[in-house]
Amino acid sequence: MKAVINASPLIFLAKRGRLQLLSKLFEDVYVPEQVLNEVLRGLEGGFKDALQIKDQIEKGRIKKVEVRTQNEKFKTLGLHLGELAVLSYAKEKDIPNVIVDDYSAIKAAKYFGLHPISTPFILLRALKGKDISYADLKGSLDELMDQKYRISPKLYMKILEKARDISQKPH
Repeated sequence: MKAVINASPLIFLAKRGRLQLLSKLFEDVYVPEQVLNEVLRGLEGGFKDALQIKDQIEKGRIKKVEVRTQNEKFKTLGLHLGELAVLSYAKEKDIPNVIVDDYSAIKAAKYFGLHPISTPFILLRALKGKDISYADLKGSLDELMDQKYRISPKLYMKILEKARDISQKPH
C-alpha cells in the first residue's frame, strides 16, 4: 500500500517521534518537493522534527517526488500549494491514499476518489498493528490537541472508543 503525505502529518508525527510508523503502515510513502521544502524550512529554526524528517528522506523511508504540473481541477478549491501537490501526485500516479489533516484537503480528496487518512487515523492503524499502545495513542492525541490540532471533541471520543475496542481485543 502506497501513500502521499502532506506537511502537517509529517510534522505532527515527527514531533511525537512516530515517523517510523509510516514505513510500517505503507510500503512506500511519497512527499512532494513543495511539501518537503515547506517542512525543511524548520531546519533554519533548529526544529528537531525537521531533522527527523530529513533523516527519513535520506534513509529512503520517505521518497521525495517532483510534481511539475498540478491537476487543474484541484486549483479551484483554495488549497495550499503542498495540498495541491499531494492530491495532484496521488491522482497522476494512481495512489489512492493521501495523508492530509486539513479539512478542505480531506473533502477534496474524497470528492476526487482518493482515500484521505489524517494523523489520528494513522495512530489508530498503528495501534491495530500493535506498533503502539493505547496509552501511546492517547498521549499522542492529547499532544496533538495541545499543539492546536483541530479535532472535534466528538471525533476525539470516537477515536478513543475505537482505540479501546482495538486494545481490548484478544490477540
